[in-house]
Amino acid sequence: MDQTSMRKEDAIFRDLSTICTSPGYVHALAYLCFRDSVVGYSDEMRAEDMEHLFSMEHLIRTEMSTLVGLLVQQEIDWSLPDAKTIQHYIEETERLLNELHESMSEPTIMELRNAFQSGKMANPFEKGSNLREPIFYGGESAYSFQFRDLSVPKYRSDNPWLEKQKGFTIQCARDVVHALACIIREDTAEGVLGDMRSPKALLAA
Repeated sequence: MDQTSMRKEDAIFRDLSTICTSPGYVHALAYLCFRDSVVGYSDEMRAEDMEHLFSMEHLIRTEMSTLVGLLVQQEIDWSLPDAKTIQHYIEETERLLNELHESMSEPTIMELRNAFQSGKMANPFEKGSNLREPIFYGGESAYSFQFRDLSVPKYRSDNPWLEKQKGFTIQCARDVVHALACIIREDTAEGVLGDMRSPKALLAA
């Protein structure tokens, strides 16, 4: 993207927030979670089956968490949009996330470019603003079960605000996530995929 036409982060984030609270967006988000979290294979898993988890199009956990966080800013609209609308949501989400990534990278790139042109090389990571992009897009720091269980002691001091504003404690949130993980493990992939292939079964549910 041309540096002169690059939008500011707050403008991109507003657009991302708007689409995340669009009617039925939750279904597009569910697809993205499924696409970028589930590994399909037959007989025996091979390295090729996992390749999509490392593609440039794959959304990382912090991006997914951002989408979920924006989704729940308003009451979730569970209406099911048509296929064309869901496809638009998916493509626009990916476009905005890519634009956000470029916008976050711009300060570091510009500083390196200016330093190179002036001949005065400096460490760009001495500035906190230049650390935001590598921190947000860095690799996973823990396994999912560690995030789940360590969230309780980490956010315990936020319980008064959570109870007053949202009506639950961090322990409640952790227990719900744990229960959902157990349900997902108990359901067979064949059964879930079978339901997904049957529109009538989904509508009946």
